[in-house]
Amino acid sequence: MEQAALWGGVWVALLFSDQALGPLSAYLQGNLNERLTAHLNRTLMQKINSFEDLTPFEYETFYNRVQLLREQASFQPTNLIIFLSTSARDLFTAIPLLAVSATLGWWVPLALLVATAPYALVSLGLQRAIWETVTGTNPEARRMDYAASLLLNPQYAKEHRLFRTGDFWIAFYLENFRKLHRAMAARRREQLAKNLGTLALSLLGFAASVFGVLQRRPSAGQVAMLLATLNQLQQSLLLLAQDGAMLLETLLYMDEVRSFLEEKPSLTASPGIRVKEAPPKIEFDNVYFSYPDGRKALSGVSFTLPPGELFGLVGENGAGKTTLVKLLLRFYEPSEGKILVDGKNLAELDLVAWRKRVAAIFQDYGRYALTLGENVALSDLERMEDEDGVRRALASAGGEELVTKLPQGLHTPLTKEFGGTELSGGEWQKVALARAFYRERARVMVLDEPTAALDPLAEVELYQRFAELARGRTTLLISHRLASVRHAHRILVLKEGRLIEEGDHEELLRKGGEYARMWEAQRTWYR
Repeated sequence: MEQAALWGGVWVALLFSDQALGPLSAYLQGNLNERLTAHLNRTLMQKINSFEDLTPFEYETFYNRVQLLREQASFQPTNLIIFLSTSARDLFTAIPLLAVSATLGWWVPLALLVATAPYALVSLGLQRAIWETVTGTNPEARRMDYAASLLLNPQYAKEHRLFRTGDFWIAFYLENFRKLHRAMAARRREQLAKNLGTLALSLLGFAASVFGVLQRRPSAGQVAMLLATLNQLQQSLLLLAQDGAMLLETLLYMDEVRSFLEEKPSLTASPGIRVKEAPPKIEFDNVYFSYPDGRKALSGVSFTLPPGELFGLVGENGAGKTTLVKLLLRFYEPSEGKILVDGKNLAELDLVAWRKRVAAIFQDYGRYALTLGENVALSDLERMEDEDGVRRALASAGGEELVTKLPQGLHTPLTKEFGGTELSGGEWQKVALARAFYRERARVMVLDEPTAALDPLAEVELYQRFAELARGRTTLLISHRLASVRHAHRILVLKEGRLIEEGDHEELLRKGGEYARMWEAQRTWYR
C-alpha cells in the first residue's frame, strides 16, 4: 500500500511538472522579452542621445532607420532566443535520424540532405530579400504611422474637424499601405513559388530514398521503420530550414542594430578648453553655413557681442536668425569661418561646459508630459528639487499665477496625453521662459521669439523686467517685433543670410535702411 502511494505521488508530481511547463515557459519568456526589449530600447536611446549635433536629424534615412529598429525591438530579441532554440532542437532531432537512416543505406541521408538543400538555400535567400524589402519600404511604413498618429494628436484635432481633413489622412495612410503591401506581396509570391518548387524536389528525394531501399526487399517491419524514419527526418530537415530562415531575419536585424551602434557621431562631447564663469565676448568671424540638403543659410556673417550686453537679432523669415543660434550652441559646425568665445574657437571649448553656460528658449519649445515644476526644472537637472528656484523662474517669466491656478500647484501633471492639465499657448510659453530662467548659472541667454504666444500686457510686463533678467549675461534676443528689441545695446539685421546692418535703434533709424523700413511698416500697425 505504501509503495502504491509512493508511485502514485511520483505520477502526480510528474503530471504536474508536465502541465506546469507551459505556464512556466510563458512566465519566463514574458519576463525575458520585457527585459530584452527594455535593454535594446535603452541602448538605442543612449546611442541617439550620443549625437551632440543635429546633423543626423537632417536626413530621412536616419528617421527610417531609427523607427525600424525601435518598432522591431519589441519582438526581435525574443525571436533570437526562440529561433536559436528551435533550430538547435531541429538539428539535434535530425542528427540521430540521419544516423539511423544510414543503416538503410549509406546514400540515404546524403540523398535527403541534397534534396533538402535547395529548399534551405531558397528560404534563406528569400528571407534576406524580404528583410531588404522591409527596410526599403520603411518610408511608406513611417508615413502610415505618421498619418495614424496625426488623428490621435490633440494639437491637430481642431483643424481635422474644421477643415474635414480626417478622410484625407485616412486616404494618405491607405495609399502608402498599398505601396508597401504591393512590394511585400510580390516578395511573398516569389517565396511561395520557390518554396513549392524546392519542396517538390525534397519529396522526390524522399521518394527516391524509399524506392532505393525497397529494391533490397526489406521485411514489413523494416519498411515501417523506413517510412517512419524518413518521414520524421524529412520533417526535421524542413523545419530546420524554416527556423534557420527566421533566425537569419533576426540576425540581420541584430546586425543593423550593431551597425547603428557603431556609427561614429560627427560631433562628440570630448573635453576641451575650460569655459569661463563670466559673461563671454562672442565673435562671428566670416561665418558661412549650408544645411546638408544644400540650403544656404548664412553667408560671410561677422560681428562682435561684448560681454554682458543685450543684443537684438531681427530679419524676415528665412533670414538665418535661428541658424545663427544653432551655430552658437554648436548644434552644427560652420561650413566656413569660425565662432570665437573670449578669443577661443568655439570648436575647441569643452562642449558640455559651454552648453551649461547657455540658457535658451526656442520657437519650438518643449511641452512635456511632466508636472509643472518638472517642466521648469528640466533645464538644470542637478536642482530638480529646488521648488523655490522654480517659483522664482516662473515669477521672472510672468507665470507665477500658474502655481495658485493649477489644482496641485507645482505638482500638477501637464498635457492630456496622460490625464494631466492642458495649458494655453501663452501659458506654455511662460513655462518655457521659466525653464530658460531657471538655469541661473547661465552666462549666455538666447531668447528666440520669447513672446510670440503672449498677450500684449504679458509681453509689456516681461520686457519691463528684461534689463534685470539679462543683467550679468550676454543676451541675444530674436524677434519679429522690432519694438521688443529697440532698447537693446546693439541690433543686428539679417537678410537672406547676410548681416546688412548693425547699430542701436536710433542709429539704424537714421541710416534709413532695412531696419528703418521694417520699423515704419510695423509702426503703421499701431496707428
